[in-house]
Amino acid sequence: MRRCLALLFSLMPLMATPRNGTPEKWFPKPLSPRIANYVINGSLNWEQKVLDGTETITWRNAGTAPTKEFPLHLYLNAFKGPQSRFVKESGGKLRGDQMANPAEPSSWGYCRLLSVKVDGKVVGGTPGEDETVYWVNLPRAVAPGETIQVEIAWQSRFPKVFARSGYSGNFLMAGQWFPKVGVYQGASWNCHAYHAFTEFFSDFGTYDVTLAVPNSLLVATTGTPVETRGPDGQMYEAMEDPKNPKIHIWRIHAEDVHDFAFAVRPKLDWDCHVWEYREVEVKYYTQSKTSSNIYRQKRAVEAALRLSQEWYFKYPYPTLTVIDTPEGAEGADGMEYPTLITAGSVPFDPFEYREAPELVSVHEFGHQYFYGMLASNEFEEAWLDEGLNSWFTHKVMDTTYHGLLPSRRLHIPTDFGEWAGYWTGPSSDPLTVVSFKARDWSSYGRVAYAKPTMVLNQLEALLGRPLMEQVLRTYTEEMKFKHPTRGDFRRVAERVSGRDLTKFWQDFVEGTDVLDYAIHRVEAREVQQGGWMEGKDGVVFAAPQQISPGRTGRVTLARKGGITAPITLWVRLENREERRVTWDGQDRWATFDFDSPVAAAVLDPDGNHPMLKDRLHASWLPKPPSRGLHYWAQLAWGGFIGLLQSAGVA
Repeated sequence: MRRCLALLFSLMPLMATPRNGTPEKWFPKPLSPRIANYVINGSLNWEQKVLDGTETITWRNAGTAPTKEFPLHLYLNAFKGPQSRFVKESGGKLRGDQMANPAEPSSWGYCRLLSVKVDGKVVGGTPGEDETVYWVNLPRAVAPGETIQVEIAWQSRFPKVFARSGYSGNFLMAGQWFPKVGVYQGASWNCHAYHAFTEFFSDFGTYDVTLAVPNSLLVATTGTPVETRGPDGQMYEAMEDPKNPKIHIWRIHAEDVHDFAFAVRPKLDWDCHVWEYREVEVKYYTQSKTSSNIYRQKRAVEAALRLSQEWYFKYPYPTLTVIDTPEGAEGADGMEYPTLITAGSVPFDPFEYREAPELVSVHEFGHQYFYGMLASNEFEEAWLDEGLNSWFTHKVMDTTYHGLLPSRRLHIPTDFGEWAGYWTGPSSDPLTVVSFKARDWSSYGRVAYAKPTMVLNQLEALLGRPLMEQVLRTYTEEMKFKHPTRGDFRRVAERVSGRDLTKFWQDFVEGTDVLDYAIHRVEAREVQQGGWMEGKDGVVFAAPQQISPGRTGRVTLARKGGITAPITLWVRLENREERRVTWDGQDRWATFDFDSPVAAAVLDPDGNHPMLKDRLHASWLPKPPSRGLHYWAQLAWGGFIGLLQSAGVA
């Protein structure tokens, strides 16, 4: 580990930090189609939080038809005023944070186009659904396979952050800060407005970005700084602007990514630590209040790097930037950008609850695969990135930590949040709902994060872990640097497993019904014989009496949900025998008789149905466990000791 030399040399008057050289070209040959390539020049007015920029987009028509349109995402216009779709849908609140005083100009921002040129000529256009999309009118049709260059000048004003991009105090997170072209697929453009419930979708390319910022600021970015040789012969990440000694010029390069983000903060307020792990230079930007958490964060990030390589494919980029967002900038926390993630932590955590920084760090790194290199459409199929990534997060956390608390007495499963989130409203929307058309924010979170995790648990139980691992490995290998859809995932899963997943897909992906079975009733019956019976002398009466086997048992099962699936019932009888029976679940109820009374019963004893709703009513004992004073005292004491163990006290 080494401290970023930028901190040690932060007061040098002529140039920024010298350090070992980084390559200007990452890969010997492209990993992606490189459809949309950007050369960006930006100058940041730190006092005003305004960036003036120019860019050249080199775009290739990878569709099947000519186009005379060129739509641009102007994401920061979501914060231009209360008339934007984003503010209307969110009410100025997102992910637990909310907009600052709307009466203050600093609470709002914008992305203002100044000019658009094609072939050296100024062209016009029209706004889309709202001002977050602008449709440029091209002077001529661009044929399939043809490449054009679009030159753009614009100005971005950053709002006080509450939703991903903006500033708080002396910290600025620049996400979605420049005009970005939509995605042309087949014969049509995919370029939705910025909705509250969705994130982003764009094509892969290269980014060469030049940023002019005050020399007091340290810059954390997507990509790698392109070093420049100084007068002393050393290589420097940033050089003094010859026109203004108070400005440093940063040149950054990235390849085979589909976005570019950066963050800035005064050098004296930020610590930067650098480790190399598995040929990746990982930079951790921390603050003094949470500096003690860096080794927890490092362990989590390295676990995610290692396991993603073992389960999927090697992380190919030479760099990864991890930003611990400061207090007050929570709206920028928990976000993913190519080779850059924000994953905050808390300054006081005596019980080491592993949500921040561990779970957040693992989750945001996982987005380097699901969203990053597997660039699905977050506007329309958010579950393909958030859901698969939440499942990846659960698996990494379970493999590395086994629970969200370090205590052995107080166990919280690593997918507890997804389980609880799903069952708060399991039938609100199917996974196939267009993401920004979900019923509400809760439903969006449920179908984007919670339900997919449960569905993938169910699929793993159906296929078995080795086959599930092969499905995910094949899917990620085949779909990397592409735009996969849910159809691609199903196609790969069926091909690898050799199974028809039609019913599974209908039940859990396209449907909103639930898997809900219960043990409705358990009975013990006396086996007797007697009454009026035929004898030699005619009909005689015999008093009823018990005959072998004496007493029998009966279990009635009920299907309370809409999903039907074979389910196993395990019983232990009073004669100490154990039996298993399988019910196809086609009817609403069924009874099963046994030649001895039932002493215990459990539905799905092998855990073949992780999505079974009610485990409490899927088991039965003749008497409920004792809940006397001794039980509750032991429970309370065990929980207390567990918390003390988590805090390192006991």
